[in-house]
Amino acid sequence: MGQASFFLVFALYVQQGYGLDALHAGLIFTPVGAGYLATSLIPRYLARRLGRQTVAVGALIMAAGLAILLMTVAWVGVTGQIALLIPALLIDGAGMGMVIAPLASTVLARVTPRHAGAASGVLGTALQVGNALGVALVGIIFYTSLGHAGGPTAYPRAFNLSLIFLVIIEIAVAVLIQLLPHDRARG
Repeated sequence: MGQASFFLVFALYVQQGYGLDALHAGLIFTPVGAGYLATSLIPRYLARRLGRQTVAVGALIMAAGLAILLMTVAWVGVTGQIALLIPALLIDGAGMGMVIAPLASTVLARVTPRHAGAASGVLGTALQVGNALGVALVGIIFYTSLGHAGGPTAYPRAFNLSLIFLVIIEIAVAVLIQLLPHDRARG
């Protein structure tokens, strides 16, 4: 639920609030991609040590990155240095790489090879439904808090309220991972 909705409201914040054009808004997304790339290459090594907790740790890292972003946006608004957002975006991207990269193997770990195709289809569908639901819910939060004012100064507040919801989603992911059945053979 969090990934697509984050990209939506962050784009609205930097384009409508900050007034960045599409190119510059896209450039400020680069730290997310850099963090994602850096950690998406290591989950298999982490999975050997942490197992499915790799996803939980990634979700908590995302929550931390989003919380730092929330505080930074509250401080810079739409007039401060946008470069101050970069550390939080890197952290969020790093968490994203740890969640998304091992997600399929974590979810499909207990599925028999005979049912792998169907289970993969269900996973893909669940991801799409989750993204659509996340965009809808975060969109409601964002636009409701934006209200009728709609001026540039309303965007940091609307974005931060959306971030609060996204932090809660990431914490919920970390908690829900704990509810997955344990593989007794692995401990």
